[in-house]
Amino acid sequence: MSYDKHILWACTAALVTGWVLTYDNGLCSGNVTRHSCNWTCMQLTLQWPGSFCIGLNNKTICQIPQTVSNWTIHGLWPMRTGHCCDCWPVFHSHLQEIEPELIQLWPSFLKGQHYFSFWKEEWIKHGTCAGCEESMGSPVLYFQAAVKLRKLFDIESVLESVGIKTSCDVSYKPEDIRGALTPLLGTDYDLQCVTDSKGREAWMQLKIHLFRNQTLGCHKQEQEEKFNTLAWFNSPAHLCPKNTTIFYVPINYENPHEPCN
Repeated sequence: MSYDKHILWACTAALVTGWVLTYDNGLCSGNVTRHSCNWTCMQLTLQWPGSFCIGLNNKTICQIPQTVSNWTIHGLWPMRTGHCCDCWPVFHSHLQEIEPELIQLWPSFLKGQHYFSFWKEEWIKHGTCAGCEESMGSPVLYFQAAVKLRKLFDIESVLESVGIKTSCDVSYKPEDIRGALTPLLGTDYDLQCVTDSKGREAWMQLKIHLFRNQTLGCHKQEQEEKFNTLAWFNSPAHLCPKNTTIFYVPINYENPHEPCN
């Protein structure tokens, strides 16, 4: 068996049997923990570039490319607590066909981080678990699924249709934003905010709950709580408060960490 075929066989065996095999010096080895293929729900997490940089501790590392003007993908995350398969690599060549769309819809906002490095991290952390589902059973299928979902959920058009626009002066009640989004997303989604230097709540993320067949409505509370404990450890993002208005801040390319100053 050739070197590459050995790796492919080992990774396939890991997915079928449910065991994780670690990728070490080019070889898959060991069965250190269970691979979580039995997840039910996943989250499509979209982020708003205008407020993304607010939450970073190091303000100097953030930049918003001039080509980005709409909501972008943060990730497509199966809600699981187990480990994904370290031995299922993704290479740049796998994504070249869809790279122009990924650059537009799934960019990195960190200086010095190559886009592919960001995509690779998302594949290793989340995509390899999503790969248990046939429709996402390879790196390119996984990223294509996320892009397709992002295009399906046309957040910008929905908000604009009801007069919700970016502003540093006008804030919105969370129920008004939900009133606009619910016809598109159903009721199982979360608004996440960050707090800016003036104590204002800025809407940063939208987490859309999906079944593994990519349909709306999955909401497994116990599983979600365990997943969020891992995914948001030490993160400044939090559920947008219901008792105050929130800002949908504009993108500030020159000063992204203080978009309203």
